[in-house]
Amino acid sequence: MIGIPLGLAVFGVGEWATHKYLLHGLGRDKTSRFAFHYHEHHQAVRRNGGYDPAYEGPVWSTPTQAREAIGLVAIGLLHAPLFPIAPFYTSTVWYCLARYRNNHRRAHLDPQWGRDHLSWHYDHHMGDQDKNFGVVWSWFDSLRGTRDVFVGSEKERALHDKHVVRARAAKSGAVLRAQRRNPLHRLVRSLSRNIGSA
Repeated sequence: MIGIPLGLAVFGVGEWATHKYLLHGLGRDKTSRFAFHYHEHHQAVRRNGGYDPAYEGPVWSTPTQAREAIGLVAIGLLHAPLFPIAPFYTSTVWYCLARYRNNHRRAHLDPQWGRDHLSWHYDHHMGDQDKNFGVVWSWFDSLRGTRDVFVGSEKERALHDKHVVRARAAKSGAVLRAQRRNPLHRLVRSLSRNIGSA
C-alpha cells in the first residue's frame, strides 16, 4: 500500500519538473522539440481565454494532443515492468497519467470548469506562466514556492469577462474545425477542387 502515496509523490514531482524544465525551460527555444508547448499551446490558450482548439476531436487529430499522448503513453510503458513487483505504485502512476490527460483536455475545452476545478492550472496560463507547473495537483508548487494565485485576484476579476468572451468565441468555431479535420471532408474538398480546375 506504500506504493499509492509513493506513486502520487513521484507523479507530482515528475509532472512539475517536466513542465518547468522541459516544456518551459527547453520549450522557450523555438528550435526545441518541446517548443510546441510554450509557443503553440500557451499562445492559443492566452488568445482564447483559456480555450485551446487543439484539444477538440480525437487524440490523433492535432499535433498538440498527439505529442501529449505519446509522452503520457511512454511514461506509462516505462513503468509497466514495475507492475509485478510494485502493483500499487504502478497503478497509481497510471491513474495519474489518465487523470492528467482527462483533466488537462477538459480544462482547455471548458475553461470555466478549469478555473473552478484546476484553478492552479488556470493561474498558470492566464496569470504568471512561469509559476504553477502542476496540472493534476498543485501541492509540489506549494512546496517549491512556485504556487502563485491568480483566480480571484483583482487582476483576474478585471480580465475575467474578456476571457469568457474570448473562450466562447473560440469554442463557437469547433464544429467548423471538426469538419475541416475530418479526413473524408478533406478528401471530398480536394476532389472538388481537382474537378473544378480540370
